[in-house]
Amino acid sequence: MNDPRKTLLQQIAALRQTIDPKVLNRAKLAAEGKEPYDKEAARAAVNNFLTAKNRQDGGAFQRKLAAALKAGGGTAPAAPTSTPISTKSPTAPKAPPPAKGKINRH
Repeated sequence: MNDPRKTLLQQIAALRQTIDPKVLNRAKLAAEGKEPYDKEAARAAVNNFLTAKNRQDGGAFQRKLAAALKAGGGTAPAAPTSTPISTKSPTAPKAPPPAKGKINRH
């Protein structure tokens, strides 16, 4: 007669061999309560940020960052102090006017 525990362990071992090692490693780290770091995903996220179509600096920040990293600085360049960064988008909808009447304050 087969031992059910042995059979289950063999099935688990067979399943683990079919799982991508990167995924298995991430699952192990998550089970231990650690935050898994995926360098490829982080690189893709930064690239998406730098190449976003809504950036209005014409790629200036991306060029400064690349130059700083090539120079070995390892830190992002400081934001320019001469030109303030606008937080308002030229195409953003305007806020509605304030409501008229009595404001109920508790």
